[in-house]
Amino acid sequence: MDQSILIVDDDMQLTSFLTRFLIKHGYRAQTASSGAQARVLFDADTCDLVVLDLNLPDADGLDIAKEIRARAVTPIIMLTARDEVFDRIVGLEIGADDYLTKPYEPRELLARIKAVLRRPHPKNTTEGGGEISAIQFDGFELDLAKHSLTRQADDQPIQLTSAEFSLLRALALCAGRVLTRGHIMDELYGNNVSITDRSIDAHVSRLRRKIDSPSEPASLIQSVRGEGYVLTAKAEMFE
Repeated sequence: MDQSILIVDDDMQLTSFLTRFLIKHGYRAQTASSGAQARVLFDADTCDLVVLDLNLPDADGLDIAKEIRARAVTPIIMLTARDEVFDRIVGLEIGADDYLTKPYEPRELLARIKAVLRRPHPKNTTEGGGEISAIQFDGFELDLAKHSLTRQADDQPIQLTSAEFSLLRALALCAGRVLTRGHIMDELYGNNVSITDRSIDAHVSRLRRKIDSPSEPASLIQSVRGEGYVLTAKAEMFE
């Protein structure tokens, strides 16, 4: 496994325990007790996931999450003692992939880490049996191998979080068909994580802002009341 986790929290007793716990389960772990240390230690090339407390002594964790997201698509799991919907939704809109409210069980955090790092899900194939490497729809190309989205008109890359990539991948693979919220939750988080509809809505809202055209009144991702979401554009699969 040997994936690297950066834990950002000013509770030294907690971070010491989490470090030992994660190492025991096959991860590499390093800790930062402040926003300043997190900025120094975060390296998009070597860090596979960030566990980020919102309550830091020198910074708001939401600001740190925003800075990380501006630099990289590295997954972020937020920790907060504030059991408020506003904090969670703002964090998800900024680009965090998941959240946990303190106090929490270490094994639950481990389950969240595994679920986030497991994205994307198993390979899909074309009708001819070949592996799908790219999907084109409405002037975009989603590269499944590179985990990237490009606007074809100007070859402009569009930065996606890991959750947004998994969401768009699922919708594009099933373009024209409604994906239930349960299906989307499994694609993003797996079966071992409990997540709310609000979290899914936040990811969809953020993704819409990235792919919808201001000149078009309707979104490419339509909500179907009582069912889920559908990508309305026609999609073409390439091996």
